[in-house]
Amino acid sequence: MKKFFVGLLILVVIAVAMFWLLPRPKVQQEQIVQQPEPTETEADQEVVDFPEPPPGAIVFDMKYRGLGGGPDELRYNSFWGFGSSGESGSTFIEALRKNIKNLQPVRNRYFKGAEWSAVELKDNKVVAFYFDLNADGKVSDNEKILPIQTEAQRTYRHTEFVTPDFIVNTRDGRQVPFRALLRMAFYGSSSRPQCMWSPSCILEGTSTIDGEPTNLILLTNGFSGSFKDFGRCSYSLLRSAEKFGQYVPRQTLSSLINHDGQFYHLKLYGSHEKGKRIRAILEKDTTATGELAVQLTGDTSLKGKLSSASIIGSKDTNIHFSISGDQSKLPAGTYKLSRGYINYGRENDDQWRVNFTEGPEMTIDPENACNVELGKPTLSVCAIDAKKRNRSDAKEQSVFSKGTRIHLSPKIKGKAGELYGRFSQREDNSRRYTDKEPNIRIVDSDHKEVVTAKMEYG
Repeated sequence: MKKFFVGLLILVVIAVAMFWLLPRPKVQQEQIVQQPEPTETEADQEVVDFPEPPPGAIVFDMKYRGLGGGPDELRYNSFWGFGSSGESGSTFIEALRKNIKNLQPVRNRYFKGAEWSAVELKDNKVVAFYFDLNADGKVSDNEKILPIQTEAQRTYRHTEFVTPDFIVNTRDGRQVPFRALLRMAFYGSSSRPQCMWSPSCILEGTSTIDGEPTNLILLTNGFSGSFKDFGRCSYSLLRSAEKFGQYVPRQTLSSLINHDGQFYHLKLYGSHEKGKRIRAILEKDTTATGELAVQLTGDTSLKGKLSSASIIGSKDTNIHFSISGDQSKLPAGTYKLSRGYINYGRENDDQWRVNFTEGPEMTIDPENACNVELGKPTLSVCAIDAKKRNRSDAKEQSVFSKGTRIHLSPKIKGKAGELYGRFSQREDNSRRYTDKEPNIRIVDSDHKEVVTAKMEYG
């Protein structure tokens, strides 16, 4: 077997604009023609014996609310696809096909007993969506759902449906009220749609924080039916007077949260099931605080600062909170700087931006400042067999058999073990960051150039 030694040099001049949206072109949009009707998901709530809240605690009694998918209504804006083949044996699909000729089966593996639904197409247009609300394998009159809106742009068009409230039988044996949004998108001239699902329900409660009426919103993790999994679900804590439309700022659900510069312990009692409810209790954290100082080391002429970061607990794995770069005081404890953004430059500290993951562990001590040094990145190349790139056991190699397709990726590691990802450069007189493609150059063992090209993110 002939062996080749491949040398690789990657020059990274990067970047990707994060969190900035380009202006949207004009669209043609049909307004809501059907609003989902609720079913009896919340009837006969049992009395829950919650523990007595401690003095001074802030209490939110959470209630389920289905979202209608309207143009100005809160949305998850997160989508999952599960394929659309293999529906053979679905009695619901078979029953539909007795009366409807052109059906596009749709799958969601989390809806036990109702995994298969279908969209009716006519003249390459979406007509209706059929969903087995009671998971009995039969087609009922209320299981035909009309579109809420259709949007058309130059390169694609999509149609959306929102189910009424229904009961999901979860994999861990619970029965939970739920509502889902289905988006069917046609790209280019394709007649085969791409079907994507999104949750369309929340838990919400109202209380008062520092004299301000405040809403707590819990957002579920995908289609698990759970709204209280720390580290997986999300939450929003907003003044009731604030209006955000389709998007609200959200954070990863954590047992320790940061709201308006104050830390609180969050406890959740009860269960989101039919006839049950959840109570959320916030207590001000009284732990002594310490100082966090993050420094970017490298070229002496380089200016840098931590822009934002996500922090998780080293011992308490239910802790997942975020901080901004100007927040230096944290409750005493041991944490891990899991990911974040660093801004840097020569003229000022906002010319470039880079994100990082797998940051170091740190201990916040009230007596001494916690100094964390990041930077001094080193570049290495990860080379694996392209056939194994999605396998967890894929190993890096430096020697390959002739004809092997090789997947190459840069690994940029800092002095604290942090891994750097995308670098972005700020546009002049703007807060927008733009991409600059990295260059790649491959040479053989004699340093003779084999390949040179520009790389693209994604």
